[in-house]
Amino acid sequence: MTDTDGSRALRAEIRGWFEQVLAAEVCLDRVPGCALTEEQDFAERRRYAGVLTRDGWAGLAWPREWGGRGGGYRERLVFAEEAARADAPDPLNRLGVDIIGPAIDVLCTDEQKRRFLPPILRGEAIWCQGFSEPGAGSDLSALSTRAERVPGGWRINGQKVWTSFGQYADCCVVLARTDPTVRPHAGISAFAVPMDAPGVEERPIRQMTGGSDFCEVFLTDVHVADADLLGAEGDGWKFAMTALGFERSINFLARQVRLTRNVSDLVVQIRANATRVPSRAKERVVGIHARAMALQAVVEANMAALDAGGVPGVETNASKVFWSETYQGMTDLGAELELTVPGFGDGLGAAWTSSYLAGRATTIYAGTSEIQRNIIAERGLGLPR
Repeated sequence: MTDTDGSRALRAEIRGWFEQVLAAEVCLDRVPGCALTEEQDFAERRRYAGVLTRDGWAGLAWPREWGGRGGGYRERLVFAEEAARADAPDPLNRLGVDIIGPAIDVLCTDEQKRRFLPPILRGEAIWCQGFSEPGAGSDLSALSTRAERVPGGWRINGQKVWTSFGQYADCCVVLARTDPTVRPHAGISAFAVPMDAPGVEERPIRQMTGGSDFCEVFLTDVHVADADLLGAEGDGWKFAMTALGFERSINFLARQVRLTRNVSDLVVQIRANATRVPSRAKERVVGIHARAMALQAVVEANMAALDAGGVPGVETNASKVFWSETYQGMTDLGAELELTVPGFGDGLGAAWTSSYLAGRATTIYAGTSEIQRNIIAERGLGLPR
């Protein structure tokens, strides 16, 4: 991003902060050349969330009334760029800060904002999303989890899957069907469900990378109060679309910045092994680099639009598809070179191969590329169904 005088000063302040706190207070478990265990990774991300909150960086673009700094999204972009430069971890509560919190701020009552937003920003409440189900992935309107009115609140029964960080979360936004008599999109409501409520069970899902960031969540006669209904009854679809809009814009921002950094790392490694890397691989990395730069320009424009009062639109769906496929192209090439060029990767172990395995999910989570293209065609281009 091209800096103004103000963003240049902010960048220097952020860079100095990372130099002061990251190694001393956050990355205490890191050993060069060794991957962190899940427990170490969780502890590191928890520490990082704590120092972000303590020093006022957690809510850079959040309103001051909820504990934020009241800055703009372009300032948030500067922070993301410096975090990538410093190789900082993802904060454990990023879903709450970048996706769920902003959706609550847009759609919920003042009482709910006062109740939920400050603990999210302080890192006291880790949130997860209970959206996808075994029979309802990108087609959320097919969900079967149900919520029935009972005295004093609601009783929820159902199952969620691919719930990120469910085993660590304190609260979950659960989408549930509250009215089966209306069209599918209109009969869904959103609830704030404490993860320690009786009847909630989470089961981590082991992935092919060896990690278990995702969970299955089972809800059996889980009781929540009327005050836990997020927005109005029947507004669950609106809440989900608003949250997903923020996921593909604000939360996506950090992913785009990391992609740019990863592509730069791949270019450096190819240059360092220039005599042994095939010409076709060099040609491929040029195309990947061009895509990453184009995506960076689009994200900067999206952040400027948000700062001007806009809301995430269909352009974020297009950015998500472009990012997913660029990321996979990068990890495909990195893993291929890691496996075929001896010593490629500069002693980083199987970093590209691991990224390749993790990258298979990028065209699936947050809406599959097929669903995204349908949305772009129908809502963005006005094409017939």
